[in-house]
Amino acid sequence: MRRVAFVLVTVITSVAAYAQLEVKELKLSNGMTVWLNEDHSQPKVFGAVVVKAGAKDCPNTGIAHYFEHIMFKGTDRIGTTGYAAEKPWLDSISAQYDLLSQTKDETTRTRIQKHINELSIKAADYIIPNEYSRLISKYGGSSLNAGTGQDLTYYHNSFLPQFMEQWCWLNSERLMTPVFRGFQGELENVYEEKNRAADDMGDVQDKIFKAVFKTQPYAYPVLGSTENLKNPRLSDMAAFFKKYYVASNMGLILCGDIRPDAALVTLLEKTFGRVQTGPVPERRKSPMPAIEAGDRQQIKLPIPLIGAEALVFKAPTEYEADANALDLANMLLYNGKAGLLDSLTNEHKVLVSAAMTAGLDDAAGSAIIVIPNLFGKMKKAEGRVLEQVQQVMDGNFSEEQVEILKQQMLMDAQRELETISSRSQRMVMTFSKGRSWQDVLDKIEGIRRLTKADVVAAARKYYGGNYITLSKKYGTPKKETLKQPGYKPVSPKNLDAKSAFALQLEQIPVKDMAVRTVDFGQDIEIKPLNNHVTLYYKDNPVNDVFTFTLRYKDGELHTPALSVLGSCLSQLGTDSLNRQQLGQAWQRIGATMEVVPGDVAFSINLTGPDKQLVPALRLLAHFLRSAKGDQKALKDAKDEDRIDRKSFGKQKDDVLRPAIHRIAYGERSSYLKQLSRKEVKALKNEDLMALFRELQQYDCELFYCGRQPIEYVAAQAQQALPLSQCTKPQADTFRPFLQYDEPVVYFYHVPKSRQNYIVSYDAIGALPTQEERVKFKLWDEYFGGGMSSVLFQNVREFRSLAYATGGSAFTTSLAQHSDASQGYVTVTGTQADKTLEALSTVDSLLRQLPMKENNLEAARQSVLNDIQNNYPTFRTLGKYVANQLRDGYVSDPSTGIARGIPSVTSQDIMQFHQEHVTSNKNRIWIVIGDRKLTDMKALARYGKVVELRKEDVYR
Repeated sequence: MRRVAFVLVTVITSVAAYAQLEVKELKLSNGMTVWLNEDHSQPKVFGAVVVKAGAKDCPNTGIAHYFEHIMFKGTDRIGTTGYAAEKPWLDSISAQYDLLSQTKDETTRTRIQKHINELSIKAADYIIPNEYSRLISKYGGSSLNAGTGQDLTYYHNSFLPQFMEQWCWLNSERLMTPVFRGFQGELENVYEEKNRAADDMGDVQDKIFKAVFKTQPYAYPVLGSTENLKNPRLSDMAAFFKKYYVASNMGLILCGDIRPDAALVTLLEKTFGRVQTGPVPERRKSPMPAIEAGDRQQIKLPIPLIGAEALVFKAPTEYEADANALDLANMLLYNGKAGLLDSLTNEHKVLVSAAMTAGLDDAAGSAIIVIPNLFGKMKKAEGRVLEQVQQVMDGNFSEEQVEILKQQMLMDAQRELETISSRSQRMVMTFSKGRSWQDVLDKIEGIRRLTKADVVAAARKYYGGNYITLSKKYGTPKKETLKQPGYKPVSPKNLDAKSAFALQLEQIPVKDMAVRTVDFGQDIEIKPLNNHVTLYYKDNPVNDVFTFTLRYKDGELHTPALSVLGSCLSQLGTDSLNRQQLGQAWQRIGATMEVVPGDVAFSINLTGPDKQLVPALRLLAHFLRSAKGDQKALKDAKDEDRIDRKSFGKQKDDVLRPAIHRIAYGERSSYLKQLSRKEVKALKNEDLMALFRELQQYDCELFYCGRQPIEYVAAQAQQALPLSQCTKPQADTFRPFLQYDEPVVYFYHVPKSRQNYIVSYDAIGALPTQEERVKFKLWDEYFGGGMSSVLFQNVREFRSLAYATGGSAFTTSLAQHSDASQGYVTVTGTQADKTLEALSTVDSLLRQLPMKENNLEAARQSVLNDIQNNYPTFRTLGKYVANQLRDGYVSDPSTGIARGIPSVTSQDIMQFHQEHVTSNKNRIWIVIGDRKLTDMKALARYGKVVELRKEDVYR
């Protein structure tokens, strides 16, 4: 025990020292808090502005979320050719909205909305559309986005470090005088977002919150009620901004490739120090109401066959004194290996049982999930689950288990802090809760001090008899129906204009820096262990947690039964250890094993403390050699397969990807190469075990990231694992993109869907040279890649036909399949009665490309930004390199793209569009949605209409 304690002290000290070295806090003169986090592992910076204001501060109105949208529209200096001339029109629009909110008569409301539309068209004469997002791209930005929750709103993107000054000016200016331009169109986009949320079961989450929080602010949806969205008051939004968007209520997060020196502090003061001051606003609290025993609520879910319950108890919020103790109690119940609830799953007494905690600023809940076996009794399953909860409350667990799980919690904390992406998210959420970075470190430190008595006390305090039972009822929640408003589209005149502010930014000098791509010879070590096994090695620069992946070169495209094998393997034991005992063995060494089947490869992932690498490899080897089939595990896998098949098509998101693969790959779609239900039912344990043995005969790759030397890892892997049998080369799974000889409109019926998906597919001819591939890359970004793209501006911004729209290139390896055709897909989600207008708009853009030089320059820079901002983390470098080598590249293909992008001209892009897109007479469309709400006859204008069935896209 002393040795375990020493290891824990070492781990926690390492985490704390690393985090404290990297995070610095300062306050600007106006009261804004700044957190700086230096990390040069990737050539990017994550920047975020966090506002302590969310949906709970304006319950059911949607103001916080709607204001988030408005913050992308610019200011009195961004996004306008002349605010003084634009302002009178905007003031008139604001007055009309205040009038609209007081009007109940529908005829009068329609007249007011028509007048607002007329005013909006006039105001558009001064708008420079999407200038803010275009400037973000121009100055190194990627992944521009924002989020509104119950407790916070935050605005974020990644950017290249040489553009720090421009980023600071842009994002501070954005906070000072935002302008509510494009309001009518953006309101329609919020409706579309609400439609999407309803179709994606967002209404289910809303109903859960309503059941738990009753009349407290958290009970209401972030997007607000439809009724309130129909009656927005711009004056209320202006008041919301004035109250909450003050420096003392905001934080600036910068994490990544920065140097937090005096020069940076001076820049931040000069830019963000300008933001308006004001008192810290008083905020409403939303505690969870008292829970009474026997409280039951039904939630409709479109999932057939199974029963499901969630028993929801009160829980401590994240930084309360007993939060760590209850987290550990939940891990005793459920840790994916050998918890008390895991044992019920491992022994096939229930299909699923789990424990988890979810928290907001003012309240938190702990949920026990119960899903009986197929056609099993809920009461019996619930009783078994509660018996296990009682075991924790009674203290029927060992001190050793506590110490082991503490180590797992500490390892999880290390993983959360190790990359720019994950650490920055922790920073955002911590600041928004009004906590310091020291609170994060203290919480981690508190894990070390946990005792068995603490865990028992927390379990008894929170897991009593008072809980809400949320019970699944089969069905689709009722959805509100919205009608297309019929507004005239906005037609801005200034698409290629630049604001005075944009011209000022151009005067700031920029340090010219080369695009950083992956160097296969320097950034990763590659060691062949024999002719069929290769080790990819990357040292871990931040902690002592290793990851190890054994990846066999066979996947579901070649061997469809691997999907069933993947489902079964995680439920199996060995010839000497049953599933629960195997889980306990993994738990004792503090490691985890995860099985991940895929289209072209099958992976087994290990994670654990570096000192346990050898025991982990030996336990993996034991499993590889001695895994034992289990009839009940196979039955569970077959039941899950049956549920998946029965559930498919109840939500339009289920259908989208399989339908796209159907038109792009035909019968070679991975969704059509699955085993049939009949084949799954016929599978026997001996079939799966033979398949597992056969899988281990394929060539494989090993990926290690940790602190052990490469020679040591290679030797231990060769000694422990059965690698000598790996002799079978990977089967050819290349899938050419389909060509069509006539236009077709495929339709997939999803009853009760509020939105339709509209998908286009263009077969692009072969692009056999690097030059042509670079043009395709830039055209793809320009046409459908971001907020300044042709699709986004014309479909969403100007016509309010969709919340989300975009395009994506389907490409083959230039190194291996240079003569193969390429593909291009667009996806647009739109309200059902806007389907024809949205489809017509996308089709017209595909046929005739509008060219705007400013947007093309933004797209050019976006391609370069994405290369750097998506540079692999130290844990993903090995797989990135291996995947490129598998595709025939001997160096990073991004290097050639980065070299070629600057020389592509607008004429090149227009010519590419004319040759490969406009000339396509056989465009394929897919419409996914409710047939009753769609004009099926009108679809025939775009090709022969063919209705798809489930078996056509998913088998």
